[in-house]
Amino acid sequence: MKLAANQVNGVVIMVLLATGLAGCSAMDSIHESPDYYRHSLSQLSQPLDGTSADFFWFDVKFSPEYPNNSEAAEAVRMQWLTVWLETRKACLNGYEILERREFGYSEHNPARYDMRYKVQCVVLPPPEAAS
Repeated sequence: MKLAANQVNGVVIMVLLATGLAGCSAMDSIHESPDYYRHSLSQLSQPLDGTSADFFWFDVKFSPEYPNNSEAAEAVRMQWLTVWLETRKACLNGYEILERREFGYSEHNPARYDMRYKVQCVVLPPPEAAS
């Protein structure tokens, strides 16, 4: 009877070990996901000043993979912006970047983002009435 209990314990330990190692390999691949970088290096928010502004803030961090002054990195950041807007079902007719600037020294920036974009949705004019 003791032998059977030891075998069961050994099987349980092997299953737990195999599951743990499989989980570690899955965690390694998460860093290769484009969503990982989008979530860790950018955010989309609305102004919190109570003015119900008609624009979004798109804040980004620079990294060695996505540095400042790199056209390729900027193209990836614009893809991130598009995905954020699509996720929120915002700017269905497109968007316009009104401003691109670094954060000010005294500006509220607890997440330490490097760059801020002011993004406004494109509003289509109403269709003309048929005469």
